[in-house]
Amino acid sequence: MKILIVDDEPLILNGLVKIVREIAPAGAEVRPAGSVVQALAVMQEYMPDVTVTDLHMPERDGFELIEEARRLSLCERFIILTGYEYFDYVRKALRAGVIDYLMKPVDKTEMAALLSSIHESLPSEADSCYTVHAKRILMYMEAHYAEDLSLERLAELMDLHPHYISRLFKKETGDNFVNYLNALRIREAQQLLKSQRQLPVSAVGQRVGFEDKHYFSKVFKKYTGRTPKGYRDEEHAPLIHPGKAKPQEG
Repeated sequence: MKILIVDDEPLILNGLVKIVREIAPAGAEVRPAGSVVQALAVMQEYMPDVTVTDLHMPERDGFELIEEARRLSLCERFIILTGYEYFDYVRKALRAGVIDYLMKPVDKTEMAALLSSIHESLPSEADSCYTVHAKRILMYMEAHYAEDLSLERLAELMDLHPHYISRLFKKETGDNFVNYLNALRIREAQQLLKSQRQLPVSAVGQRVGFEDKHYFSKVFKKYTGRTPKGYRDEEHAPLIHPGKAKPQEG
């Protein structure tokens, strides 16, 4: 379970992070953000399951964070924390679809129960929506990896937001879209290099989606540690696996 805590006051933010780490379900990961701008940036990479946010912050408030995060499909679950107990705020929070509206200072028991409830709901959601979309996307990529395939193009084809697909990739494969696509192409190139030795390296690269032979060789070496020719000449060279293969440094 991934939890993001957002508050513009450093002392309060550090205190909230400490509390949530103490009471969150086992295995939960907690990250802080000191503003709406920072929170949105963290979300792009972190993709939290739930965001606990202060309501009143300078420049942009908690409601703007919720609206923007939902528009970009970066997070769907929000808990609002505030020191203001006015009905208008409660009503606006409910209209924004937040999970709950808690007053400061945080009641540990109340927060623990809320996070536990969210944690229990996560598997069923992943099994339904995410898994269906993931299967569609991965099957399409397996069949069309050699085409000019970008995250934006895939989102258009699947009628999904690019950020949703990015989030889905992280959750379902543990990798991002670019790494997964590159690894898929390199795996297919490995098989071609071995099974069709008469094919020039440049032709192998083109067949798996790399028009430029130099770029193909560069990416191939980055993922396998070998040049395409070196791989072809090696007797027992292993295949890489999309979702597990990572580009090597250097």
